[in-house]
Amino acid sequence: MTTQTIKVLMIAQKNKPNADGKVPIFARITVGKESRVISTKLWIAPERWGNGKALGNLKEDKAINKILEELRFAIMQKHTEMLRSGEEVTFDKLKLALQGKDYDGSCRYFIELFDRWLEEYKKQIGISTSEITYGRYVVVRNRLQEYIKKTTKMDDILLNEVTPFFITGFDTYNRNEYPIANNYAMKQLQKLRTIYQVAIDNGWAKRNPFATIKIRYENNERGFLTKDELARIMAKKFTIPRMEHMRDVFVFSCFTGLSHCDVLKLKQENVYVDSDGRTWIKTYRNKTDVPVHIPLLEVPQIIIAKYRNMKQLRGKLLPVPSNQKCNTYLKELADVCGINKNITFHMARHTFATTVTLTNGVPIETVSKLLGHRSIRTTQIYAKVINEKLAEDMTDLATRIDGKFELASPKKAKPYLTMEEIEERTRRLHPDGNFKLKDAACYIS
Repeated sequence: MTTQTIKVLMIAQKNKPNADGKVPIFARITVGKESRVISTKLWIAPERWGNGKALGNLKEDKAINKILEELRFAIMQKHTEMLRSGEEVTFDKLKLALQGKDYDGSCRYFIELFDRWLEEYKKQIGISTSEITYGRYVVVRNRLQEYIKKTTKMDDILLNEVTPFFITGFDTYNRNEYPIANNYAMKQLQKLRTIYQVAIDNGWAKRNPFATIKIRYENNERGFLTKDELARIMAKKFTIPRMEHMRDVFVFSCFTGLSHCDVLKLKQENVYVDSDGRTWIKTYRNKTDVPVHIPLLEVPQIIIAKYRNMKQLRGKLLPVPSNQKCNTYLKELADVCGINKNITFHMARHTFATTVTLTNGVPIETVSKLLGHRSIRTTQIYAKVINEKLAEDMTDLATRIDGKFELASPKKAKPYLTMEEIEERTRRLHPDGNFKLKDAACYIS
């Protein structure tokens, strides 16, 4: 049985100088009684080497010593990780681990698993996913490694060491280091859960630490512009070109439902006229890669025509600033238009869904297609907003008109007579006892 002890010694093979007289540096790794060397790909003058390190004070010498120390640390770290996982340590396994490869094809570490998954996921860009979605997974991977280094002083963590406590700790770290909204934090936990599920499915992890983790999303209000607010923005005249461009691009999005990144990539070839003379935009949503065909109303057509001959566009359809600049300019636009709302570019998409389409009777199924939603459940959020707005408007109406209208009341009907009253009236009106049906009027007169 192979022993679990290890020794690492840095050596310079002085009998193998190159043309410059420098000799190669190797790391001699002894695992039990087995001793072998791996190349560090470093070279040094023989006179500057001794006691397993560079002896000089030159910048080059310091750099060599730093690299060798990092390599030594990496070797010892991998050795420790293999011991913790309960596997037998051999030189071959250790060398493969240092190279980032698996000995038997399995995966034991979280970051290692994440990287392997990302490698395969990247191949799906343009097929079943987008560059943006891939990038979001990369962000989660990098933040996860940051947290691992902060808490363990290591580059990776064993899959069987991932606990609910570790997951909640990562969530707390993520929210504190990167001030993010709850729903964004929840989406990142979901991505972690997706990756860990791969380990469970392949038998690399025996338990699911995410089983007790609750993913709770908050119902965020979908802000949008009212018809009056949109009209105010459209009617505003600007003397500053960048503000006019910003207004036009924003309004274009309000009438098409396209997001900032979708409008940014639009070119003239995305616009076409069908056999019936109707103008359309044909593109793919950048977020979901879902194809969308949007019929252009009069307003966006006017905007496109306005910038058709603008040389600065360089093939683009409209002069779209960066998303950061857009949101800065839109705050200025809100101020000059007297709109007390935090207007962002994404609000244009919400405005299209509510003010422009749903409130004008466009079926929710159609709106869902126009927005490029994969599920109509996403679109139903906007329908809910409209219903809430209707209820709010009716409540306000009730407050304004309460007591201002009065319904006319009918004449009060005479009460029915009691039997005693009927007998008394009969004796009084007909003392002879001669009563006929026509005389019944006396009872209701």
